[in-house]
Amino acid sequence: MADDSIPTLALPGGSILQFFVMTIPLFGVYCYFLYLAITRPNIADPDNEAFYEPRIRLTDILYVYLTTWVLYAVLVIYMLWFVNKRRRLSKRYEKEGIVILGDVQYEDEDRWLANCLFRKHDYGYVIYDLEKVASHPACDYKGPLEGKIRKKVRVYHRFPREQVSILVIPQYPYSGQPKTDLEADWASFSETHLVSEGYNEAADNNRGSIQKVMSRDRSLGIILISLGWLAFLLFASVFVCLQIDEISDVYQDESSYWAWTIFIIVMAGVTPVVAIGGNLIRWKIYERWILRSGKNARPDGSFGSPRKARRKNRSMGGASQTKASEEEDGAYVQMT
Repeated sequence: MADDSIPTLALPGGSILQFFVMTIPLFGVYCYFLYLAITRPNIADPDNEAFYEPRIRLTDILYVYLTTWVLYAVLVIYMLWFVNKRRRLSKRYEKEGIVILGDVQYEDEDRWLANCLFRKHDYGYVIYDLEKVASHPACDYKGPLEGKIRKKVRVYHRFPREQVSILVIPQYPYSGQPKTDLEADWASFSETHLVSEGYNEAADNNRGSIQKVMSRDRSLGIILISLGWLAFLLFASVFVCLQIDEISDVYQDESSYWAWTIFIIVMAGVTPVVAIGGNLIRWKIYERWILRSGKNARPDGSFGSPRKARRKNRSMGGASQTKASEEEDGAYVQMT
């Protein structure tokens, strides 16, 4: 039975409602555009006084519908493909990860603009010893590993920590992630996962720093709402094209041929390239950030690029594997 002191690691169900409510004003505007498309043939007559009044072109309305279609298509592919890939990568740490000890640096800077736009407060740094990764029996990485690494990571527990468990995938020594933060991530798509025993006291003392994370139900709700938007936008776009067919002979700035051409190009060309290609590029960037990013410690204590460090090691003929030392920070612990 879960203790009351264990922090909640999933967002409340109201988050789906929040996302839905945020789209209502936009849906209202788009319904108004649809109303304009319905009534436009009724005023497409030079004898009608309304014909000479300022109007929104149906072609412009079509542009708005198709642009929004592409954006929601990107979101749906992101939720269905990218999120599942990210979750599988995260669970690799649970199945394959080895545990070493390291530190988590976190500074809760009061910069509201950076926090709102870039969510700076969601990120911290993990520091651990690469030599301890190399000396672990499960590590089969072929290449020199020495010194410490400082890596930017996503944090759910917003406070600094020392000598905590860091999970590392053996094939990727630069993939270190704080174990408790990964557990919070696993809890975001599992209804039964709880934080490790023994960490509850630290979590409880920093309850204000623990962020609630997205649950599986919320992801499904976002997908369903987005699919509903796609259906509406597809219907509305086709309807606008049909309405342009009726008025293109009256309005010189409306072209039926151009409307259907743009519709086909967006549906058959732009959408797959942007939605699939964009998410694929984003995934490659994300995967590299998780598995290969980080900065090696320099002699003066600062941190530099691991790629430059590996190049330097190769130019020096490589470095010999070092034996684990229990007296140094970052000694490893066998995964259970």
